[in-house]
Amino acid sequence: MANLTPINSQLPWLVRVIVASLCGALIGYERAIQRKSAGVRTHIVVAFSSALFMIISKYGFYDLLRLNDVAVDPSRIAAQIVSGISFIGAGTILIKKQQVSGLTTAAGIWATAAIGMAIGSGLYFLGISLTAFLFLIQMLFHDDSLIDKIIMHIRFNIQIEAVNKHHILKTIEDELKASHVQNVSVKILYVNDERIIFFVDGIINNNIDENDIIMSLRKYPDIKRISYTSMGK
Repeated sequence: MANLTPINSQLPWLVRVIVASLCGALIGYERAIQRKSAGVRTHIVVAFSSALFMIISKYGFYDLLRLNDVAVDPSRIAAQIVSGISFIGAGTILIKKQQVSGLTTAAGIWATAAIGMAIGSGLYFLGISLTAFLFLIQMLFHDDSLIDKIIMHIRFNIQIEAVNKHHILKTIEDELKASHVQNVSVKILYVNDERIIFFVDGIINNNIDENDIIMSLRKYPDIKRISYTSMGK
């Protein structure tokens, strides 16, 4: 029976995965501000999984490779697990009316595979410790309450279709500023003699309800349609 990897050897690997997770959280924070589907939690889990897969690839088969009679690559099955689980995870991602769901579930499946591989390769301490770490992350970021406390400002993007009148752009800009939308930017997408379609981009405090802003715009009869858009950066 091959010797298990000592715990003191696994401690630096544990630190690597945690540091990678923190880096993923930083990237996810920026995406959350932009109101993207993959936010803080998804980026943490992906960075977590990638770091753990790399450690398993480098060190998970060390005990086996020390045996003189090993003449094949012992990581070939593990590599197939990574790609195979990716297909399963992709099946949990759903897109409906430009809204994406299931990204964090897919990343979680990937992370679960990495933990299973770590324990299967004898890295018990690493696998169990990171299971507890991932469980804590999933619980902390289970809903948006903690994210809302961390993120102060978010991107506000909408598309507006209105009657083409000379005052319409100025009216909308004034209304948005009155609703505390900062750094308002308007880009015309389509215009003719009867109607105008434009994209509005701005920044709002995370405590402001976006629906209230939209309802304040609906009081203008010249505005015919308002919709969320994915044109943000």
